[in-house]
Amino acid sequence: MCGIAGILNLDGQPCDPEAVRLITDALAHRGPDGSGIHVDGPLGLGHRRLAILDLTAAGKQPMAGLDGRYWITFNGEIYNFVELARELEAEGHHFVSHSDTEVILAAYHRWGADCLFKFNGMWAFAIWDSHRRELFLSVDRFGIKPLHYVSEPRRFVFASEIKAFLRLKGFSPRENATEMRLALGALSESAEATLLQGVSRLPAGHNMMVSTAGLRIWRWWRTLDHVQTVPKRFPEQVEQFRELFFDSCRLRLRSDVPVATCLSGGLDSSSIICSLAAMQNATPGSTDRLTDDYHRAFVATYPGSLWDEREYAEAAIRQAHATPRIREVKVDGVVEDLEQFAYDFEIVGAALLFPLWYIYRELRRDGVVVSLDGHGGDELLGGYQQSIKETLQAEGSLLRAPYRTTDLVRTLSGIYSSGTYAQGGFWNLLANSDPFLRGSIRTARRAVSFATRPFRRMTGPSPAPAAEAAWSGPSPRSPWVIDGEEAEAMMALSPMNLSLYRQFHHGILPSILHKFDRCSMAHGVEIRMPFMDWRLVCYAFGLPDKSKIGGGFTKRVLRESMRGVLPEVIRRRKGKIGFISPLPDWFRGSLGDWIWAQVRTPSFLGSDLWNGPAIRDFVAARHAAKEWSLRDCNRVWRFMQAHLWRRSFGLA
Repeated sequence: MCGIAGILNLDGQPCDPEAVRLITDALAHRGPDGSGIHVDGPLGLGHRRLAILDLTAAGKQPMAGLDGRYWITFNGEIYNFVELARELEAEGHHFVSHSDTEVILAAYHRWGADCLFKFNGMWAFAIWDSHRRELFLSVDRFGIKPLHYVSEPRRFVFASEIKAFLRLKGFSPRENATEMRLALGALSESAEATLLQGVSRLPAGHNMMVSTAGLRIWRWWRTLDHVQTVPKRFPEQVEQFRELFFDSCRLRLRSDVPVATCLSGGLDSSSIICSLAAMQNATPGSTDRLTDDYHRAFVATYPGSLWDEREYAEAAIRQAHATPRIREVKVDGVVEDLEQFAYDFEIVGAALLFPLWYIYRELRRDGVVVSLDGHGGDELLGGYQQSIKETLQAEGSLLRAPYRTTDLVRTLSGIYSSGTYAQGGFWNLLANSDPFLRGSIRTARRAVSFATRPFRRMTGPSPAPAAEAAWSGPSPRSPWVIDGEEAEAMMALSPMNLSLYRQFHHGILPSILHKFDRCSMAHGVEIRMPFMDWRLVCYAFGLPDKSKIGGGFTKRVLRESMRGVLPEVIRRRKGKIGFISPLPDWFRGSLGDWIWAQVRTPSFLGSDLWNGPAIRDFVAARHAAKEWSLRDCNRVWRFMQAHLWRRSFGLA
């Protein structure tokens, strides 16, 4: 895991090493363990190293293949590099390092771009072919690792983060107003655009070839083409899922440095840390390069808050015999570090994800640079209420499928059983209706209608619709559009899997991956995600809906696979909080004072993208009364984060 950058002069002029060094060193936080550049005529590659596999000088980058033809700068991990190295050695290849980077070079030399299908991992890399004078760039199947680029008539430049382009000679940074409006409208990020005009993102599962002949981008991976056929019986589905999940966790323990777990107390992260303990005597397979230092569990806690999940995290820690690292996130520290957080984060979104940034800093301070996290579980297995609502709207019918419909409604109610949500008498609507519909069908239909309405938190007043519209005007349409893949997915997938496919590939998950990458790599910490193993993903999208949502539970197949592994208080827990900041508490304190000061600044009031005076007046009323709902906080924070982003990138 590292920071990568490079410049290719398309006019054939020699590359300036200092220009490469400038953009590479802008990524020093991603790779604090070393740096290097390689210049070959018009091409310059840069690398900031985060040493995880092969800590010796042999693992240094940019790295050359044995014959010197190919050079690589690589960010990520190839978890099955041990097996691939053995396969290549059997064909006569000789390795001089113990790194996965050299395995990529050898695999590319042997199989060309088809080598990507052999990789189990996450990556963004660039390979320079010094014979053909071509630059090949690739991003992993799901876009876990970022790769941004600027394409100009005379040069092509790439980097892991957009802040690197602030140091690019001859580049004038300007805000991308269209992308910012998407962010302010709480819509999904577009696949290719960024907040800086002229800076693009190579989408997930895509490759690029750059030379003096031009630039070519093509898609090499589409999950829909690899969805697996699963067993028909649920117990067999559970067993196969468990085997895949355990092996995914095992592979992600390959490291020459300590590995820890960031634990929220929810089902996904708890499943990971408890599986590590269960695998010690239960999982077959190679133990090559597995670290034995993986017992630390880091927990962000907010004492006295409705959003604090410490009791569940501690239950998982006890079950896994892990070593706890409990860290309290205090609002005063938030205010103190906001400017640095905004610069590191370089994305605009609704939630204040400072606790993520903070907890990864704590990992680094404790000597840990690799974290196992639970991202992807909700989008893969149906953890969000939105998936259930969309399924109800698509196929819910009490007359056609009474058992299934009432089960979905009951499951949706369970998600909202957390004390942070208002249930509004939800169960009362079902009190007189049983699975055989002996009660009132009208009452049950009202329950379905209620379930598919948006819920809101009941902790304070919310703005009127007219006030919301006046803040920033209409947002552009969501970047998700109906294309060939969407049409095929609608034919091939069930309603729930279609909803999850959108979330996983085009909705919330890509945004989450971008945000967690920035929060962790700001401190030189790598995140590994067992739920994002491509084998598990392709298997999960082959599962029927009832294997994901059933019996009143979300993520049913995961819960069953964790029977005897997880504490029952977590395995059967229905309420969902997620990794969220206690914003109402913070807004009533010093963070609210800071926001009140910001909304009165000339730069905020004079913005051309939002109605500064309207937002100021909205904040004034709540700041004076110290009454903030979570929805109000999230709506205001989007604009605060945009304000901070402009300032930290010198665009205010």
